[in-house]
Amino acid sequence: MELHYRGATYEPAEVPVEMIQGEVIGQYRGAVLRSQHPRRIAVPQPSLRVKYRGAWAE
Repeated sequence: MELHYRGATYEPAEVPVEMIQGEVIGQYRGAVLRSQHPRRIAVPQPSLRVKYRGAWAE
């Protein structure tokens, strides 16, 4: 999909999300409905080192 913002075109960064099938929550027109939850993926946090008026903070 091509997106536009203020005349610039770009492609969105899609992050694949794995879904986990949960328990049966009901039926609709004969089809079984199950709850779905996203699998939790540990995302490493970037280290942030900033400087404000000569003092460093991490």
